[in-house]
Amino acid sequence: MPRTVFDISTLSRWSGPPVGIVRTERELARWTKTDLPSAVFAFFDPLEGRYREVKAEWLDAIIDGKVSVFPIEVPSATGRRRRRDRIPRRLQPTVMALPHLRRTLLLRLDEIWRLAESQTTKAVVEKLQQVLMTDKYRRLFFEPNGSRRTAVRYGSIVGDPIDLQSVDILITVGAGWEHHDIEVLRRLKTQTQFRLVTMCYDLMPLLFPQFYQPRDVAAFRKHFHRMFPTADLVVVSSHAVEQDVITYCRDHLLQLNRTEVVSLGVDPGKPSLPREGKLPPGIAPNHFALLVSTIEPRKGHRLMYEVWLRLLAEGVPQRTEFKLVFVGRPGWMVDDLMRRLKSDPRLAGTMHILSFASDDELAALYKATAFCVYPSVYEGYGLPIVEAFARGKAVLASNGGALAETVGDLSPCLDPYDQELWYNTMKRWILEPSARAPYEAAIRARFRPRSWRETTATLLQLIGSLDSTCEYSP
Repeated sequence: MPRTVFDISTLSRWSGPPVGIVRTERELARWTKTDLPSAVFAFFDPLEGRYREVKAEWLDAIIDGKVSVFPIEVPSATGRRRRRDRIPRRLQPTVMALPHLRRTLLLRLDEIWRLAESQTTKAVVEKLQQVLMTDKYRRLFFEPNGSRRTAVRYGSIVGDPIDLQSVDILITVGAGWEHHDIEVLRRLKTQTQFRLVTMCYDLMPLLFPQFYQPRDVAAFRKHFHRMFPTADLVVVSSHAVEQDVITYCRDHLLQLNRTEVVSLGVDPGKPSLPREGKLPPGIAPNHFALLVSTIEPRKGHRLMYEVWLRLLAEGVPQRTEFKLVFVGRPGWMVDDLMRRLKSDPRLAGTMHILSFASDDELAALYKATAFCVYPSVYEGYGLPIVEAFARGKAVLASNGGALAETVGDLSPCLDPYDQELWYNTMKRWILEPSARAPYEAAIRARFRPRSWRETTATLLQLIGSLDSTCEYSP
C-alpha cells in the first residue's frame, strides 16, 4: 500500500516561538494527521542517514510545540563539523557531559520530572532545575508564559527506520538545507524511486546573499541545486516565487519537474481574547504599530528604526503617545542594530522589542494594534500580512517579492528602500487614523482568510495527483 510520509524534522528540533517555516510545517502536519490518518510522520536521523518514524505518543506534543529534541543530542545533517564530531560517537555522551555538565543535569532532571508520579518528587526536581537554569536553557524547558515544555533525547521520540518504497510519497516542507542530507535523499530516491514533494518558500539566500552568512548561502545553494532536479513536485506559496524558481533553474541549467502554487493558511487565533491583562506592560490598545518578524537584515527593522527616530525628532509619537513594537527573536548579522535598539536614549521607551512573545500575547497584540508594518526587502509570501488582515488590520507593506501579490489592493505597498516615503506614510497613519480607514473597511468587506486545513487539503490533493494509486479524500 502507498504511504504518505510527512517529514517533521524541523518542527522536532525547534524550541521557542515559531518562525514562519516552523508555523507552516506545524499546521500542515496538524491537519495531515487529522485528515489523512494513514500518514506516517518522520524524523531524518543524520547519524544513520535515514528516516525514522516519530513515535505516536510524542506526535501531538511535537506538533503543538510542547516537545523538541535537545539540541546537543542531534548532530548537523548538513555535514557542518563541530568540535564534538572529532570525538568517536560512542564516547561523545561521556566526554561532552563534563564541559556541558549544567546542560546534562538539566536534561536528566527533566526526564525525572516527566516520569515522576509523586508531586513531591516533581517539586524537588523543579527547585533543582531553577538553581541550574539560565536564560539560555529556560527557552528550551519553558514557554514565554511560564508553562513547561519538554526537551528530550532524539532517541526517545523516534522508532523504527522507514524504508521508503516506490509507492511511497515523502513530503518535506521544513528547513531541509539545515536538517536533511540532500545527498542521502537523492541516493535513496535513485534506489527506490519513491515520490518526493518539497516546499520552496523563497530563494532569498541565492537572490540576496548579502543578507546571509556565506556558509548558510552555500548550504542553501547545495540543497536546492540537488533538490530541484530530484523532487517530483516543488510547491511554492506564490506566483512570484514560482517564477523565481523557474528562472533560476533555467539560468543554472537545473532540471525542474513540476511546480504548483499553494497559498498559505492563517489562524486568526481566539477572537474572544480579552485585551485587558494580555498586552505587555507599557503598550496601550490602538496606540502602537506592530512589526512581526525575525530580526534579520532584509526584514526592514533598520529602516523602521531610522524612520522612528525621525518621527521622534519631530514629536509625532510623543503627541499621540504612540509606540512601535517589534515581535520576533534576533537572527543573524544584526548585533550592531540590536545594541542600538537597546541603548539608544532617543527611543526613551517608545519602542518595545518582544523576542519571545507567547501565542496569546501575539494574538492580543494583533487585536490591539493600530496598524501593522512589514518593510521587508523581499518575501516569498508574507504570513504576518494575512495574519493582520484576518484581524481586520491594515498594513504598511513593502513591494518586495510576493508582498504586492499577497496584499493586493487591501493596503499600500511601498518601496523598501524609500525612507522618505515610509516616513511620510507612517506620520500620516499615526496622526490621521482616517487615512487607514478605507483599507480597514476593504479588508473587513473583501478579505477571506484561507484556513490551514484548506491549505493542507490542497497540498494533499496535489500529492494524490502524482499517482493514481495515491488517493486523498478530504
